[in-house]
Amino acid sequence: MGNESALIIPIPEAEPLVGPLRLRYDESARLGVPAHITVLYPFCPIELAFGQKEVLEQMCQSIEAIRFSFTEVRRFSATAYLHPDKSEAFVRIMESFAHRWPDWKPYSGAHTDVVPHLTVADRVDGRTLETVEECLRSQLPINCVATELWLMTSDHLGQWSRRETFPFRTPV
Repeated sequence: MGNESALIIPIPEAEPLVGPLRLRYDESARLGVPAHITVLYPFCPIELAFGQKEVLEQMCQSIEAIRFSFTEVRRFSATAYLHPDKSEAFVRIMESFAHRWPDWKPYSGAHTDVVPHLTVADRVDGRTLETVEECLRSQLPINCVATELWLMTSDHLGQWSRRETFPFRTPV
């Protein structure tokens, strides 16, 4: 689907490991979405999203950069993902953004609880999930620092691109 927006936390430290797997097993990677933890998707229509830049900047300045690690591979029904060890910090961020924009529920309100994660394989069969899990487990932990939020938008062809970057507060 095109002409959408999303708020994500990019995770560049994970890209060398998960990038090739995501390109093969996660359509969003082929559409230009980097390794990330989703904060709010869908976000408001693109024309409204740009009007939220000041609020996004203020909110991100209230968030301290997060040092964390991916230490586990987990699954949803047809999805393999990396789970962050400090998931509660990401849940707080996700909830604060959902509270600020109640009309734009995470994943369109499809899930009652938000689960911070980095999707590696999506909409795949059980054998593929097992293969991806095996490949990832031996590479863990992946140490990371969440330092910023990106406003991403998609075009009419569904290709995604970063439109704005909002840095988190650096710890003192």
